[in-house]
Amino acid sequence: MVGARNGRPYVGVTRTIESPKRMPFGHFIWTDLSTYDMAAARSDYTDLFGWSFGGSDDYDFARMNGRDVAAVFPMPHRLAQMDMPSFWMSYVHVDDLDGLVEKAKRHDNVIIEVSPQPFDSHSRIALVRDPSGAGFTLYQGPELGADGSGPGRVQTRFHHLPDIALIKDFYADLFGWEFTPNGAGPWPTYDVLHPDGSKIAIIEEVPEAVRGKFRYWMPCFRVDSVEGAVRRILARKGGHSFDLSGRRALVFDRQGAHFMVSDAELANASP
Repeated sequence: MVGARNGRPYVGVTRTIESPKRMPFGHFIWTDLSTYDMAAARSDYTDLFGWSFGGSDDYDFARMNGRDVAAVFPMPHRLAQMDMPSFWMSYVHVDDLDGLVEKAKRHDNVIIEVSPQPFDSHSRIALVRDPSGAGFTLYQGPELGADGSGPGRVQTRFHHLPDIALIKDFYADLFGWEFTPNGAGPWPTYDVLHPDGSKIAIIEEVPEAVRGKFRYWMPCFRVDSVEGAVRRILARKGGHSFDLSGRRALVFDRQGAHFMVSDAELANASP
C-alpha cells in the first residue's frame, strides 16, 4: 500500500516521469513493497535482482539499467500495529480516480482502504480491496516505470482466489477486463485481457493449501534461474513455498513479503 505513512500522504516524491504515455488506461503500471526494515529489503533485492537504490528513507525507487522498476517504503503505522507482514502492491493506471472509486463502492464486499489522496505533486492514488479481499492501488498521473520481460522486472501478475466469480463482474465494470480460460496448470486458469486485446495478468483458482488464507495480486519477477533465485532467497532467510507450473516458484523474503519468480517468458501485454 502506498499513499500514507503515519496518516500523511507522500508528497514531493522524486521519480522518473515517463513521457509520452505508451499504453491506454487500465493496465498495471507499478509495483512497490511495504517493508519493516528498509536496509534489509534493499540488500535482499539488490542481491536477488541486481537493483540499485537511491537511499530515501520515505520512498526508495529501485532502478535497473537506468530505469525505475519498483520501490520500497516503510510499513504504514496502522498496518504495523495490525502485525501485517511485508507485502508487494500492484497499481493500475486510470484516468478518473474519483469516478472509479465511486464505481467500486457500488459492488458488494469492496473496501476502500485509502480514499483518493496525493501520491506526489504529479499524481493521486486510492487503495481498493476487490470483492475477494485482494488489494490493489488505483493510480492517476504520469507513467511510472513499465513492466518488462528482462531479469529483475515484473513480467506479469497472478491473482490467486477460490472462484473467479468473486471478481469477474467487478473488474469488467471498472476496467473492461475480460477473462478467458487458458487450460494451463493443475487448476482452472484464466488470462486477463485488456479491452485493447492484450494479456495483462493471469487468474488462478488455487486451493487454500497452496494459496493460504490471503487473496492477492502477486507480481511475478523474471530471473535468470528459478533454482538460483530460490537459493539466494533461502540464503537470506527468506522462504520457498511451492514450485508452480510455468517455471514459477512462490517465494517470500525474510520479512514475509510473497512474490513469484520465473525464468520462463510469460506473455504480458505491458511493454
